[in-house]
Amino acid sequence: MIASDKQQTITRAKELAERLDKIDLDGLDFIETILVYKLPHLSREEIRKMLSLYEVELKQTRFYQEISAEERKEGELIGEKKGKLEGKQEECIKLLSRLLRRKFGVQPPLESALQNFPNYPLEKLEDLADALLDFNAMSDLETWLADHL
Repeated sequence: MIASDKQQTITRAKELAERLDKIDLDGLDFIETILVYKLPHLSREEIRKMLSLYEVELKQTRFYQEISAEERKEGELIGEKKGKLEGKQEECIKLLSRLLRRKFGVQPPLESALQNFPNYPLEKLEDLADALLDFNAMSDLETWLADHL
């Protein structure tokens, strides 16, 4: 299979898969690994269908288990990163709320504007934190929000 062209590899893999009763999981894993490297344009699902493998058999291969572990780890990292970003955004909103209320007092237009802060990206909130040092009136905040969001 390794030295064959793509079509011969597919044919030979199908022939081997038909004899699953004589191939152990290591053999199945080896066939699958060859196909993955030799035919990178195919998805795992396409390889499974090509070999007429059942999901249970495929999930038992080392390759499938390694991919699943990598996907879980990647998902955990993405979730962790998203959680940190959300935490930063919440802290930024709290700080902006305190600073703006201190600067302009509690008033309906400000409270209305603060209600929308959770919808803004963290980068824009950080820009607003820099800009609010130059604000002299509530209208400065309203103008900045209109121009930047």
